[in-house]
Amino acid sequence: MLAAIAWPLQEILHPILVDAARADGLGVRDGLAASAGKSPSLLNGGLDQWELAPALSLFVFVGAVLELQDIKARKQLGLKFNEWPTSDVPGCVRTPAQRLPEVPLSAPFDPLKICGGLSGEERRAFQEKELLNGRIAMLAVANYVAIEAAWQVPIVQFTPSLFRPLFLDPAFRLFLDGAFQSATMMGSVDGVAI
Repeated sequence: MLAAIAWPLQEILHPILVDAARADGLGVRDGLAASAGKSPSLLNGGLDQWELAPALSLFVFVGAVLELQDIKARKQLGLKFNEWPTSDVPGCVRTPAQRLPEVPLSAPFDPLKICGGLSGEERRAFQEKELLNGRIAMLAVANYVAIEAAWQVPIVQFTPSLFRPLFLDPAFRLFLDGAFQSATMMGSVDGVAI
């Protein structure tokens, strides 16, 4: 879901940040120049730049470390490499930190305490909604990649109305002008002097 936001945000903010860094005298290279302003992907190019290698390596390393920690935690619970906890495993004594959630597929990560007061059934319904949102976001990112590969245009230029702030949209500005036409700073409101 973050990728569906980060993809166009990168295409919008990257030129601004590069220009700001160059204005400060830093000799920064434009990473999106190789892909003509498009976010680097396998289909539209840009991943073959040597500058991306450290970031991609770090991403793979962090993912491997997190996966290894998860495998070790499941091993402590007496589970095999490809087994996932869905309920309490008989014969395991757990500390409060190792206690499994009451609902299957429930992760203990909830920093905003969204699911804190929900019952088991409500939590499961919430998780199904989150899965649907995640799948829609995956389709959105696949759509970004396909559009950029087919038309060779950044997604923010292909559909500019989706990525332009509302207050910059000409139709919205006309609406506001019409809505506040009666109120003016010229000393009268609807012909009544103030």
